[in-house]
Amino acid sequence: MIYQIKKAVQLLKLCNKSMKNLTAKQIAQVKEIKTWNSTRFHGNTKKVGTLSVTDFKEIIAKKVVRELAKIDTSKKSNVQKVRELITWSLQTKGTGYFKVLIEGNTGIYYASATYGHSDYNKTRVFEKTPETLKLMGLFNAIVSK
Repeated sequence: MIYQIKKAVQLLKLCNKSMKNLTAKQIAQVKEIKTWNSTRFHGNTKKVGTLSVTDFKEIIAKKVVRELAKIDTSKKSNVQKVRELITWSLQTKGTGYFKVLIEGNTGIYYASATYGHSDYNKTRVFEKTPETLKLMGLFNAIVSK
């Protein structure tokens, strides 16, 4: 991830000029550009669609920086983790991706309600403490409604 941020910053420095007035066709192309499009081109390439290669790279770099800025890397409290898991579980309720918190010997896991500890895709969320056991009970009560 750090490599991607460095690469995006380098591209922004390379393409530091401001975007000129774009035509309606170019604006439509800019809107269709995905954040993670490749910016590697053969040396002879001058244009991508109706945009110049430098403008295209500048647009991609800006989109990458914006996308990476959305990622929250701060340490989360147990309550914040439970809130995120509640949101995700409520969105996936009724599907095969629905998961609940289950108690293990030394930890609490986020796993499929159907498979339990046999779920190959279970995730260890908390250490097993009285506080996290209460959070597990609260989580399961909210999600099972």
